Amino acid sequence: MKQNQNFIVIGILLTVVLFTILGIALGRYASSVMIAESPSTACAVTMTEVIASAQGDVYNMEGATDYSEPDFSYLATYSVQGDAIANPTFDSVPDDLKDEQKDAALQNEGWKIFTDLIPPQDRQMVAQYNTFTDGYSNTLAAVDQVKTDPSQWILEIDIADLEDKDSLVFTMIHEYAHILTLNASQVTPDQEIVNDPYNLDLQASKAAACPNFFTGTGCSYADSYIHAFYNRFWLDINDEWQKIDALQYGTEDLTPYYDALYNFYKEHQDQFLDDYSTTHPDEDIAEAFAYFVFSPKPTGNSIKDQKIAFFYEYPELVELRANILGSVCTSFPQ
Repeated sequence: MKQNQNFIVIGILLTVVLFTILGIALGRYASSVMIAESPSTACAVTMTEVIASAQGDVYNMEGATDYSEPDFSYLATYSVQGDAIANPTFDSVPDDLKDEQKDAALQNEGWKIFTDLIPPQDRQMVAQYNTFTDGYSNTLAAVDQVKTDPSQWILEIDIADLEDKDSLVFTMIHEYAHILTLNASQVTPDQEIVNDPYNLDLQASKAAACPNFFTGTGCSYADSYIHAFYNRFWLDINDEWQKIDALQYGTEDLTPYYDALYNFYKEHQDQFLDDYSTTHPDEDIAEAFAYFVFSPKPTGNSIKDQKIAFFYEYPELVELRANILGSVCTSFPQ
């Protein structure tokens, strides 16, 4: 009888411990959700300023003078080991960039911003980190598939833009959205396309063989975010858009393409959150995800509002949004 009582006591203690742990976990989750749904005034200001940094027309060429591509240099390539970066290799760079190339603290700062924003379990597919620069406020960040293993991904950050936190944070979330929507759990990795990404005939044959939305990097799965997004928001405008998209190929003068894309945006302005979203369905979902993270839940019913609301249908993305905002509001306060 005494032995049974001991077992009962132990069982009660284990139950108390388990409920305590569960309570802590739920408390942390509830706290992050509260930040996401009812941000403090300071955090709301941060969210507003991040969104404001993304405003502006990319494809409006009116009044534009001759544009020349900025000089671009890769500085360092790191392997990713969990939260850390290691084993840097260095490209040849101009003399005026040698100090930045050897500035490990500066390059780690860019990586830390990313790891602060994205929880570890949501970035396991990132295997490489590159730093580069093309000067201030040009390309802030980018992602790409690893050529030898397209199920893994590369994050690239311009260290010249580390001071522009609002724009960089928005861009990082946009670029992360590509990883989120194009990773191997969402789209079949295609080595042939990775090896020859600009082969239009290969792209066409792959698209024809894909029963779902073909992303340009591979065939999406039927239950993927991007296939659902495309079916809901792009089916009725895709034919018109494809004629415009074709204008960028086989020419060095992209002005007619930019003009046509901007006119397409103006014609369908109630459907797109900004003109850059018209670039491609891949860019539209990435841009919509960034607005989903940093905007209040929409109350309207326009198509561009529906694009933000789309992500609320996925509990795992609502939780991810809460985690990202929790980090933004604590790591990057105004």
